[in-house]
Amino acid sequence: MKDLLAIYFFLLFFTCYSVSAQVGVGTTDPTAELEIETTDTGIPALELNPQSSPTGNTTGQIAVIGDKLFMYDATRSKWLSVEVTPLQLGRSGGADDTNLRTVGNQNNNRSGYLMPFDGTITYVSVKSNSNNGAQSKEFSIQVRNGNTTNSATTVTTSASEYTNSSLNIDFSAGDFINGRIIDDGNGDVNNVSMIVWVKWRN
Repeated sequence: MKDLLAIYFFLLFFTCYSVSAQVGVGTTDPTAELEIETTDTGIPALELNPQSSPTGNTTGQIAVIGDKLFMYDATRSKWLSVEVTPLQLGRSGGADDTNLRTVGNQNNNRSGYLMPFDGTITYVSVKSNSNNGAQSKEFSIQVRNGNTTNSATTVTTSASEYTNSSLNIDFSAGDFINGRIIDDGNGDVNNVSMIVWVKWRN
């Protein structure tokens, strides 16, 4: 009887440990901490009910807010969309102290990408050529509303290149985003390309 009781507790312990380590839905051999094994029944494997304003506190938490899938970004302390949208800006030929152009060749301070939702600029990369070889040059990422510049962030290329994956620049629906070459005394740069990545913010 004692042997049976010992075997029972051993099996109970092993089963509890296995359940807490990995969970399988539709499978007894999950290959991740949570695995949902699906079949072609026409039913979705997972449903997350939409929420209006969940409280996030750890990177990796996910929620459907409205009609978009968001992940909480603890570094930036906000919900950001899983979807990321690149905005491409550029200018061919030599230029200094002028706006970068967006698709459609819009080229003044009131031009740029019009934002349909609140969002955050999270990444940027800049590449240029120069007549003087690789050079340092200042560029501005501008968030504007009408004639007002809500924010302008200066970035400086090194050897004609710049990348940053930790930006945290908020904008609102109705703002537009553009870029500008700054007259910093370092002369013209040629064939500038700037890519600004945005995520929608809740």
